[in-house]
Amino acid sequence: MTPPRTTDFASYIHEPDNRDLDHIPGDYGLPVIGHTLRLINDPFIWAQEQHQKYGFLSKISSIGSRAVLAVGPDLSQQIFTDKGDDFSSQMGYRLRVARFFPGSLIMEDFERHLHQRKILQTAFKPKALKHYTNEVNHIYDRALQEWDADAGKTIPFFIYIKELLLEVAAEIFIGETKRGDRVQQLNQAFMDCSNGTVHVFPLNIPGSALNKGLKGRAFLEQFLGELVPKKRTGDSLDMFSHFCREKDEDGNFFTDVEIVNQMMFLLFAAHDTTTAAITHTIYYLAKNPEAKEKLYQECKALGKDYLAFEDLSSLPYMQQVFNEVQRLRPSAPMLPRRTVREVEMAGHKVPAHTLIFLVPRFTHHMEEYWTEPSKFDPDRFSPERAEHKQHPFLFHPFGGGNHKCIGMHFAQMEYKCFLHKFILKYDFKAQHKKEPKMLTVPIPKPADSMPIQLIKR
Repeated sequence: MTPPRTTDFASYIHEPDNRDLDHIPGDYGLPVIGHTLRLINDPFIWAQEQHQKYGFLSKISSIGSRAVLAVGPDLSQQIFTDKGDDFSSQMGYRLRVARFFPGSLIMEDFERHLHQRKILQTAFKPKALKHYTNEVNHIYDRALQEWDADAGKTIPFFIYIKELLLEVAAEIFIGETKRGDRVQQLNQAFMDCSNGTVHVFPLNIPGSALNKGLKGRAFLEQFLGELVPKKRTGDSLDMFSHFCREKDEDGNFFTDVEIVNQMMFLLFAAHDTTTAAITHTIYYLAKNPEAKEKLYQECKALGKDYLAFEDLSSLPYMQQVFNEVQRLRPSAPMLPRRTVREVEMAGHKVPAHTLIFLVPRFTHHMEEYWTEPSKFDPDRFSPERAEHKQHPFLFHPFGGGNHKCIGMHFAQMEYKCFLHKFILKYDFKAQHKKEPKMLTVPIPKPADSMPIQLIKR
């Protein structure tokens, strides 16, 4: 008998994680720590090995948790489309994210998720995106002019782009246009909060990543909370102002707490993912000079030193480069869910309240779909080849279904505007002392922070 469908939050969110997975193929790894070290070191290689041994669904464990690993496009489609409300994002993320971003979009399910999503809608409509595009271009102009002082030198590109995108977050997201101690405090709190979400050991002791992260969250909560009344009555066009002025279905403002929760998570999600995407793009372009030259010629042919909102779809090769980078190194290495009720997956009965982990990069590298999947090849996304269209969930860097990233268009705008300006202004060469290890946490990036020589054109 099929269990009745329900989104009764008083039931499943209070149930403990299921740990009875003995009937599912797989193993629990090392005593106590399980698969934790391999998972942190490289979730993609680990997922490939698990699949080779056990198939598309296997039981696993990490510190304090037992779960199943679900890989491949069919299971991704089942989980993301979630036609029966069977998979909870809230319960999947709660172990790490709940302490830092309670009430955020990924910490809400079903009807509540759709309700909270309304807070963000106006901030991502074309009119708002057009305004952000203009403002982002001004910020990039200012930053790249400052970078001129480093022309001819070797710079740690990851650190430069991380700091630049923190400026974008302060100005575009929050409306803090003046540099100074206030913005520095904001940025430091944000970085501490971000690092805290990927703590290895859940110990809230002074000096630990978790402790620093929770302090950073408290600072952000107070900082943003104090701004809500002013933003709600003002006419500013930053994202936070849009959120503060948004109203629910009954015409009422969303609460201060709801707005602050969504703002804090959006800062985290947008900054880290775009930082990773741009850093990996520079890595792959430096290794593939023919692709770098092709992109440069496309940008040059546009005849503009900036991208207006209307230009964002005018650079098809840049879009292919973006897609290929997201295929090779998706900014979200793992995505968790938890079952609301018993479901069948890959021929196995997965009990209610079972944690599930997806690894997008596994699907993005499946040899049965992708030609030479480890190779950087933007043309695989060209209209002629379109390898990503062989299955609706073969390529899913922004997730899917109701939880598909609401900021995906902003992220691509931010990415394209920077890359266009940067590649027209500079050539660059990688300056690795040796081939870098690619890190997964706290932000996916080359371990050596991507040193490049800036060469002014």
